[in-house]
Amino acid sequence: MKQRNVVRTIYLYLVTVVGIVMALTGLIGAITSVLNMYVFRLITSDNMQNELATLLEFASAVAVGVPVWLYHWNIIQETRQHALAPVTTASTATGEAVAAAPQPEVRRDLIRRLYIYLLSAIGLFIAMFSLINVVPDIYRAFFMSTSPITTPIQPGTTGPVSLRDTYAIQSLIRNIVAVLVGAPVWLYHWHLGQRENRELQGD
Repeated sequence: MKQRNVVRTIYLYLVTVVGIVMALTGLIGAITSVLNMYVFRLITSDNMQNELATLLEFASAVAVGVPVWLYHWNIIQETRQHALAPVTTASTATGEAVAAAPQPEVRRDLIRRLYIYLLSAIGLFIAMFSLINVVPDIYRAFFMSTSPITTPIQPGTTGPVSLRDTYAIQSLIRNIVAVLVGAPVWLYHWHLGQRENRELQGD
């Protein structure tokens, strides 16, 4: 029974990680595509259909990843609350029950801590590596000499738009979005891990 509980716990956390990574990837891509297409209008009419198909793929990843993550995360939270309740009840009755019960709970808490810090690391890495590329993208987009290859003049513009500038601006937008998505993921899970670590040390 204990082994089945551990396997179930591993499954829940593993699927939760996959779900949130899928959701984050789709969210970054979808926001970037929307900004490129409709806000900054960096996509030409020739590439609009391909970009729209890409946007739908990213949106589908969000639509699948978020429910998978939330569903399994709710199960994890409910299971943890039910697991903590008998320990609290037993501690008020006798000290022997508390000494006999914690082994499977320790394993579940270890898996939970691994999950929390893994998600914290994923969010931090997304923010870090994207932030590293922001300054080079700004330089390529606004300060590097323009490429002789240009796109046709778009309606409402005063001159040809450099392809190099366009690609650099798209990369800059994507990296900024990744920082804005990854940083909250890191902060939330890091704060959660620190809080549970303080609770564990308090116990």
